[in-house]
Amino acid sequence: MATVKKTIALGASAAMALSGLGATFAMANPGDPDGQSAGAAQKSTTMEMREGDIVPMPKAVIGEFTFCQTEVATNEELAARLAGASKYLCGSQLVEQNQGVAPEEWEFAITGSVRHPEVMSLGEYLDSDRSETVVMGCTCLGNPVDGNATANAKVTGLPIRELMAMVEPDEGVNTMVLVSADGYEVALPYTYVVQRRSSIVFAVNGAPLAESVGGSNQLWLGSTPASYFARDIVEIRLEDRQTPPPSPSSAEARAAYQNLPNIGVLYGGKVR
Repeated sequence: MATVKKTIALGASAAMALSGLGATFAMANPGDPDGQSAGAAQKSTTMEMREGDIVPMPKAVIGEFTFCQTEVATNEELAARLAGASKYLCGSQLVEQNQGVAPEEWEFAITGSVRHPEVMSLGEYLDSDRSETVVMGCTCLGNPVDGNATANAKVTGLPIRELMAMVEPDEGVNTMVLVSADGYEVALPYTYVVQRRSSIVFAVNGAPLAESVGGSNQLWLGSTPASYFARDIVEIRLEDRQTPPPSPSSAEARAAYQNLPNIGVLYGGKVR
């Protein structure tokens, strides 16, 4: 896929309409296209824009786009767009001793409030009918306007719903905790995960995960920022909490993420 840059120029009226603001437009005389006459300068009207108003787009939008919903990024593009950002913004870090571990050698446990706790290897499912390959999108939560840290990818993994069917969670389970090899934990509402397309992904575009976004495996969760995409998962723990974690789409969760420090803290002369 060609890497291109989005450039869209909107007139003042369209920009104001999109933001729900009022706008004042000068009405030019058709015989005076440059609006040089005094009458054209003085003649104006005010239009109130409301949320939900339909704003006509220009007949031709000229520009290039960094992302297209119908195209799948190559592993090289994914590495360039997302791997660097995910190293610092997606919580869990790549543990040096785990890099290069083949997916078929990776083991993880499913523990907690389940009837049948399991320790399993991804290798058992690489070529089985329990794994699935789908096209999913991934966007870094820190992707700025006009940024290119977003892409579609053809991912292969083990669906969370298959794992849950195997272990049979207890009736009161409301929280899923994913634990990474470096000890980082991501806690999510149980129903939020199982009601969306979610997989423990071990391959992207037919190649090991390490060739694109890094690591040996990674949670991919539909309609969710990549900050929740735990990787190098060693444990999936199901819990019945008195207060389950907030939904990633909630204002509470967004506020908590925004309040995380984005600077290193000096301790003993080293950045921790």
